[in-house]
Amino acid sequence: MNMSSDAVVPVRPEISIVVPAFNEAAGLAQFLQNLFAVLDRCAPSHEVWVVDDGSRDATWENLRREIPGYANLRGLRFTRNFGKEAAILAGLRHARGRAVIVMDADGQHPPALIPEMLACWRVGGGQIVAAKKANRRADSLFARANARLFNGLMRALTGLDLAGASDFRLLDRRVVDSLLAFPEKVRFFRGMTVWTGFTTATVDFEVAPRIAGESQWSTLQLTRLAVTAITAYSAKPLGMIFRLGLLGMVAAALLFLQAIYSWLAGIAVSGWTSMTVVVLFFGSANLLGIGVLGAYLAQIFEEIKGRPEFLVGEVIGSLDERPR
Repeated sequence: MNMSSDAVVPVRPEISIVVPAFNEAAGLAQFLQNLFAVLDRCAPSHEVWVVDDGSRDATWENLRREIPGYANLRGLRFTRNFGKEAAILAGLRHARGRAVIVMDADGQHPPALIPEMLACWRVGGGQIVAAKKANRRADSLFARANARLFNGLMRALTGLDLAGASDFRLLDRRVVDSLLAFPEKVRFFRGMTVWTGFTTATVDFEVAPRIAGESQWSTLQLTRLAVTAITAYSAKPLGMIFRLGLLGMVAAALLFLQAIYSWLAGIAVSGWTSMTVVVLFFGSANLLGIGVLGAYLAQIFEEIKGRPEFLVGEVIGSLDERPR
């Protein structure tokens, strides 16, 4: 007897939502309610992946309680905190949608913008639909100052203009597959999507207040992100060190001429103040240069170790989903 069976191929949802979450227990339920209310109206074929980046509060426990209420809700938990970039990568690896939207769980990326982003993508308006902040009134003055400093450094040192940019963006499946094919371990999602060069459309949005809690980003974390982004996308800092070295050679030549003049004129005692200033300046510059070289070496070190970007401790909401 000949028997045949057709393999069941899961149908891709139209849209996958990837939500990195860190210590978002207080507002998670409200966020999911708002999100699914929008998705049920504009994208009946969808799935949502919440990636718990090693939260220290009850984020994972609260997500477990929400799973039974949403058939298309999935959850993934890291073994520890690996960072937002790793959480986004994990979500992209699990997402099956023909398009993927990345958004935060704190409510500042409004779900109400999703229909506009989908409409733009559906008519071929862009393979990437990036949500751009119309203003940052919901942020504190300190947060706005940090953002301006970060964006200024990125523009000056990498050529990437990220003013008003956010991680809230829609990616066509082709873009997602391209990002997943990148071999590097150290990633900067926002810059990588710009670097790909795929057709990009932008939609403006008002940054909403957080549903609950406070921002988890500190100045130190933003500084680390800036160092990672700059060293990953530009060698300009190395060129700046080279130019500083040339400047030091010119200054040394001038000081040599000044020393010769002082010796010939019999006033060799003069010039000690200027010499001290120059020595201190270039001594500090040398330390700065070593620090910049160290940042690049740290990137290389992270890459050559070959460790995984993250470790998954638990997956809920789906028995058959596996990372690609």
